[in-house]
Amino acid sequence: MIVTLEDPIIFMPPKKESIKSPLSNLLQKINVICVLCNESTESQSLLDQALEKTLALLRARRGSIFILDHQTKELSLKASVGLKLDDKKTIVKSLGKGILGKVALLQEPLLVDQISTEKKFKDYKPRKSYRSESFICSPLMIKGHLIGVINVSDKILPKPFTQKEFQLLNFLTNQIALNYQRISITHQLGKASAETSDLKKQIEAQERLVSLGKLAGGIAHEFNNPLDGVMRYNNLCLGHAENNEVLREYLMEVQMGLKRMANIVKNLLACARQSPGNIHKVDIHKTIEGALKELYPYLATKNITITRDFAQNIPEITDWGVERIISNLVKNAIDAIEKNGTIEISTFFEEGSIKLQVTDNGRGITGVDLDRIFEPFFTTKEIDKGCGLGLTVVNEIVKYYDGSIKVKSRVNQGTSFTVKLPVTR
Repeated sequence: MIVTLEDPIIFMPPKKESIKSPLSNLLQKINVICVLCNESTESQSLLDQALEKTLALLRARRGSIFILDHQTKELSLKASVGLKLDDKKTIVKSLGKGILGKVALLQEPLLVDQISTEKKFKDYKPRKSYRSESFICSPLMIKGHLIGVINVSDKILPKPFTQKEFQLLNFLTNQIALNYQRISITHQLGKASAETSDLKKQIEAQERLVSLGKLAGGIAHEFNNPLDGVMRYNNLCLGHAENNEVLREYLMEVQMGLKRMANIVKNLLACARQSPGNIHKVDIHKTIEGALKELYPYLATKNITITRDFAQNIPEITDWGVERIISNLVKNAIDAIEKNGTIEISTFFEEGSIKLQVTDNGRGITGVDLDRIFEPFFTTKEIDKGCGLGLTVVNEIVKYYDGSIKVKSRVNQGTSFTVKLPVTR
């Protein structure tokens, strides 16, 4: 038999060990809701379950919880039971408008029966239906700070909500509001911690670049001249080994190794450079062709096709390392393709900026690696394929242009880099 809080409790003569007082039953149900609130870790789950349990406790069929957006000063529906609407997520109430909006504005709970309402809530108009017109509307508050509003209506028994039920809901709203605020603060702290961690990584990356700058100065002085001499003598040996294919092959391997060493030095210098020295302007398309000419041996060994989609009438751009950008992006695309692949290079001119896009159909980049590709010395290549400075160099040069670089990649489908370089920089 269903009873209200005001009805007398009729006891049947059950076994002694199963007898429970109505107060004990009530406290147990309240405790279940409080425990549920305290153990919730997601705000939506808290609101949905708390509303469902609260309606069961108050023997009501319909209810809703609105949460206040402090920027827009609007109340948005976040949880509901018994509402027959197509899109509940679009329900928004303005602060101060309607019964719910006025309860939020005044920050005072309201108990309404089908006989009378308080004068300050003149918006209420009773409906002609079999349902009870009684409802309770209560603000979710934390130390004078409004979180939202809960509304409970359509009592199962055709009787108005009682003062005891009104007080009970007000107690539960404190629990819901307190734990909603707890979850929100926890999420904010987690977000702040993640942002702090990202900032720390950026600082560490900048510190590594500063260290690279100091290292590059010494390497450039101590390493460039001997390296240049070795490369010169290796080229002379190649000229004298035209008739010795085996020796020539060995010398070509030495030459490739020396070029890789020279490339590492150039990358280190590019990372360390505070301001690029070149101030002349270059044609982006001629620069692309010049960079590709240096990479033709790599392209030929893998049978890679280069396709071009160049826009017309693109203005010249100040050369602060354009060729280094193109060379590193294309080299990475080559390394991503096993063989018989395609690399497409496209250029655009939009809103005062040159856009360069390099797209390959290689192995792609995983989501985990995608977040680290611009870190110094981060690489997924073999030790003899690269040292993880190519994209770091590209990123630093793009920053000097006040430009941007974006990457899209799908594993086993390919990668696309889009670089935007303002021509007015």
